[in-house]
Amino acid sequence: MTQPEDLQEQYVTRQIRAAQAGEYPEHKDIDEAENGSMVNDMEDLIQLGEDMEAMQPNREDKKDGLLPDPGQ
Repeated sequence: MTQPEDLQEQYVTRQIRAAQAGEYPEHKDIDEAENGSMVNDMEDLIQLGEDMEAMQPNREDKKDGLLPDPGQ
């Protein structure tokens, strides 16, 4: 059985390899970014949606033996 730590390591490794291959969103210039906002435009919103889709819900984290982040 795969341990939660192994799954996390695999996920991080995939992200690193994708970034090394040039597959990552471009950052906004500091003059263009809107501080205090989760997204600055539709492109950011789409990327945030993709990132959130890749995250497991708390019940899945608990099932895998992980503790979810505390409420903010």
